[in-house]
Amino acid sequence: MATASYNDYKQVPIFRRQWFFWLSWIFVTPLIGVGLLVTGDVYYKKLGEVRAFGVANRIVAGLLGLLWLGLLIRALTAAT
Repeated sequence: MATASYNDYKQVPIFRRQWFFWLSWIFVTPLIGVGLLVTGDVYYKKLGEVRAFGVANRIVAGLLGLLWLGLLIRALTAAT
């Protein structure tokens, strides 16, 4: 996991914080979370350091987002 360019978690914009990422992922749509990861890093605090999501987090989020999109398309096409 890469160390972020921020010295303090309070410097990280709200829409780039881990809690915002997960809330948007769970309660709004995973596509917003994938959009956040595509356009930049998502940061979290661990052991007093600010860190960014790694490649594995991006891959898992992308795959889950694609799965969610596939299930949504399947549900919409089955209803017609």
